Amino acid sequence: MLIYISYSLIFLAGAVGAFISDILKDNCLEMPKKIDGKLFLGFFGGILIGGAAGLAIDGSLSTAFMGGFTGKEILTRILKNS
Repeated sequence: MLIYISYSLIFLAGAVGAFISDILKDNCLEMPKKIDGKLFLGFFGGILIGGAAGLAIDGSLSTAFMGGFTGKEILTRILKNS
């Protein structure tokens, strides 16, 4: 049970980092929308990526936060170059 709480807190730290990154990027949040039958997640996608990055990096809350803060931007740049 304690392990689940620990992983949840680390995921949450990464998600909060991504949320703050989205706000600081352009001082607003992009809401989810559906365009031409495609669903764009907006800031929810960033939160999911940030949480996953926080889990992948380390077991520390501070590094999970920083991973979430930078994780979305790094993945976006990698995918644009592909």
